[in-house]
Amino acid sequence: MIYIIKMRRANVLNAIMKNNNGVKKIKLLLVRPKFSSIVANLEPLGLEYIAGLCRDLNIECEIFDEFQYSRNFRFKRLVRKIKQGGFDYVGFSANANTTDYILNTTDKLRKVFSDLYIMIGGPEAELNFKDFFTESIDFVYHDNGLDSLKNALLGGFSPEVLQKQNGVCFKVNNKWVVKDKGEPVHSFITHPDRTAFYKGLKKNFIFLKGSFAIAKASFSCPFSCTFCYCAKMNNGVYTEREIFDVIDEIEGLDHHRIWFVDDTFFIDKERVKVFCNEVIRRKIDKHFMAYSRADFLAENPDVLPLAYKAGFRDILVGLEAINDEFLDDYNKKTSKDINIQAVKNLRDNNIVCNGLFVVSHRSTKQDFKALRNFIKENNLLWVVFGIFTPYKGTDAYDEYKDRLINFKSKRLDGLHITVKPEKMSSFMFMVRVYMLYVYTYPKIWFRTILKTAYDTKKTGW
Repeated sequence: MIYIIKMRRANVLNAIMKNNNGVKKIKLLLVRPKFSSIVANLEPLGLEYIAGLCRDLNIECEIFDEFQYSRNFRFKRLVRKIKQGGFDYVGFSANANTTDYILNTTDKLRKVFSDLYIMIGGPEAELNFKDFFTESIDFVYHDNGLDSLKNALLGGFSPEVLQKQNGVCFKVNNKWVVKDKGEPVHSFITHPDRTAFYKGLKKNFIFLKGSFAIAKASFSCPFSCTFCYCAKMNNGVYTEREIFDVIDEIEGLDHHRIWFVDDTFFIDKERVKVFCNEVIRRKIDKHFMAYSRADFLAENPDVLPLAYKAGFRDILVGLEAINDEFLDDYNKKTSKDINIQAVKNLRDNNIVCNGLFVVSHRSTKQDFKALRNFIKENNLLWVVFGIFTPYKGTDAYDEYKDRLINFKSKRLDGLHITVKPEKMSSFMFMVRVYMLYVYTYPKIWFRTILKTAYDTKKTGW
């Protein structure tokens, strides 16, 4: 879950305001660092859950979303926000590609605000919390769910309270104390405060699809693809929220498009049916987007007409590769034939297949050509390509950690080489990756302009 980092110093504890219970009054700023992305700009859902928790506890809290601003003067802007708001706690949400920025920024913040107590959280902190054990950071949150954070907030982040919590890291006499994670969670203890979403709606988008609200219906993933660390979350245990709680949440969302960001929403056929039938019964008229594995779609075509009726128009499918050798490398447990059937079943039911591909460092010139042919032969319009990246915390990282090149945080975005290509130079590899976009994306633009981008039966331009 997303962390807050709050920097405090012992010599100012008595100077901080206290509430009626004698606990320091907290004024918290939650920061989502900006990173390079031309594909999407979405709401900071993890931070919105923390903001919702603070709302429930009557704690003053605000989200500072750097995606709403330019990159120019970003540090000065953050400093001004902290000063003007009088925030004494600052929390950063950490992803793999923002770690170096956060470490650099917290070092600079410490020089400006000696009494600020800084906290870190987020998916990167959950798996690699020790990477944030620096002099400038005082608290790191790596637990499942928000129970420990709730107790920390109520206890003013005092060491006595933190010692009793799961999944927290904090300093005592300048030495880090690490508390083990608690049990897996299957629900949230609060509802998100979506103020940041509605405030930033004008800049919210997915490439050529419009703006989307985000919802989450499960935790972790029951599969174990080598390149993905989502399955490592929640102690590696896949759990699901009560489906009617999910429906209640999305029914109350004041937005037409909703993206379920679960690693695979389409996993339990009966659960999918319950969701779709209830959405139809309540006459919830929304455009849904969700992830699914190819094998589910290939094996369960009968559920797709119901899904379409309920409002599913976009399904993101981790096709990953078009040959069985690469699929086995990724431990995908699917095949090229399964991928083809999944794409066909979606197309036959008027649901757009958004094909997600991982471009292997082992790819040959012929593999790139075969991928282009696969896209054409299967009438795939919406496609996304990511270069194979062994993120720290994944099985792939353990395998490739001695072969990594230029493995810097800002390069961990699927657009940069981190494992040297085996069949060609890095330059030619990147040329061929870029050519995949040149080959596919003009058609997406053109079909979007003609308003035929969701016509799954149409071929060509």
